[in-house]
Amino acid sequence: MRIPGLVLAACLVAAGAHAQGFVGAGGGLSLIGEPRNDASHVGVSLHLRAGWNLTPNAAVVLEASMNGFDSAFADSLVFGPGEGAPYYERFSRTLKTQWLLASVQLGGPGSFYVRPGAGIARHAYLWLKPLANDAMVQGTGWEISPALGLAAGRRVEIPGFPLNVEATVGWSGTRDRTNSRWTTGLQVARVIHF
Repeated sequence: MRIPGLVLAACLVAAGAHAQGFVGAGGGLSLIGEPRNDASHVGVSLHLRAGWNLTPNAAVVLEASMNGFDSAFADSLVFGPGEGAPYYERFSRTLKTQWLLASVQLGGPGSFYVRPGAGIARHAYLWLKPLANDAMVQGTGWEISPALGLAAGRRVEIPGFPLNVEATVGWSGTRDRTNSRWTTGLQVARVIHF
């Protein structure tokens, strides 16, 4: 009983010797889409992260991403009664998606690394509500779904201002009002170790 406890303590001390926290923020471009609805959008993305290096080549990371800020576009058809004939109007869709992932980063900060993660995504969708005067009101709702993500990157050494350049891919699941969404992108992040 005593030897396994000593081995565990030694492992924790060794990990603590390498432990180093970090935070980061960045942005880039992402392609987000709902293939089932044949809807996609290229736009700006934002990324935040906080993590802890357990060893020189392994870290645990909590990361958040926001994609599809300006993704409202007209492609939904709504049919309704008209005077003497049916009519239709086009209403907007949105692909705004937010991610929160718990990830493990494998690889040294000065070399190539990968960061797989799992967590939740928040899908935006637009809803329509008919009014008494045959008008429609539009609003935004949100749904939570499971999500998976993967980033691969490398730190680029710029004197006095190193940057992490990463390629990303993500998936989030189907919910009541939204379908599965895929995201791919490129992002640049400034990571500060402390």
